[in-house]
Amino acid sequence: MKKYLLLTGLLSFLLLISACSNDTESVTLQFGHPLPEDTNQAMKINEMAEAVEAQTDGRVKFEIYPNSQLGSETEMLQQLDVGAMNGLAIMVGSMQTMDMRLAIEDLPYMWPGAEEARQAYQGEFGEYISDIVSDYGMHTAGYLEWGFRHVTNNEGPIVQPEDLQGMNIRVAETALRVDTFEQVGALPTVMAFSEVYGALQQGALDAQENPLENIVAPRLNEVQDYLSLTGHFYNTLMIVVDGETWEKIRPQDQEILTAEIDKISKEIQTANDETESEHIEFLKEKGMEVNDDVDKEAFREAMLPVYDEWEADVFGQEMMDMYRRNSGWGDE
Repeated sequence: MKKYLLLTGLLSFLLLISACSNDTESVTLQFGHPLPEDTNQAMKINEMAEAVEAQTDGRVKFEIYPNSQLGSETEMLQQLDVGAMNGLAIMVGSMQTMDMRLAIEDLPYMWPGAEEARQAYQGEFGEYISDIVSDYGMHTAGYLEWGFRHVTNNEGPIVQPEDLQGMNIRVAETALRVDTFEQVGALPTVMAFSEVYGALQQGALDAQENPLENIVAPRLNEVQDYLSLTGHFYNTLMIVVDGETWEKIRPQDQEILTAEIDKISKEIQTANDETESEHIEFLKEKGMEVNDDVDKEAFREAMLPVYDEWEADVFGQEMMDMYRRNSGWGDE
């Protein structure tokens, strides 16, 4: 009986030690993203990481690698998949190399405005995307707004779709973006963003397209004369954590991480609203001609054929019906 009690006590003690060890185990996220360091989004990610480490008493730490230091978005996603890194901020559309349905973010003119897009990602649309990602053993910890993308070039203002005819424009490595620009007669060139400034400077490209933040931060005004506020794509960054790594984080620390991402997500949205006019004025002061007289209805109409093509070939009716319910475009 004494031996039994001794054994039981020893097992209880070992279980207690194990539990304490698990409670104090720290997780370090090797976290990569493609954003230039002086963008607001990159700075907010740094703030989030510091807040999480402080609030978890160091149980959750970040090693952040900005500005594609670990490779392109596609390369970083591959590294996450094989365990070479365990955290990533990546454009939703850039995850199509893993599942082509995630290309849905690259449908042109998906949302009437930013508010409709934000509500969609906070609701059913965002949950649908997260569920797809979870099928690949990855956890979506939140979304950060990157924003509406606009065209810059050296030829002249872009007002009508035909103004892009024959224009060599850089696009990210996504098939739907290529299809969209080909729809209006442009010549899309897939290129890593880190190479864009030099290509524009050397005349290898005529144009590129990005949110205002990513036009100002890398000083594209130095190599581009015209900005046209086309607003053709809306981009969102997913904060993705490897599923096994996520499970190693204590539940209360998961809640802290999720809450801090949600906090900076709202701050980024507010900043995007407040700084839009500032970015435009800055680019004007730096010599860019800014055109806000874009016929967006004509652009949307010209680009809409990709919706039917990609619904039939990739997305399927269920996914597109889900999108339409949340699009904000009404019954059209």
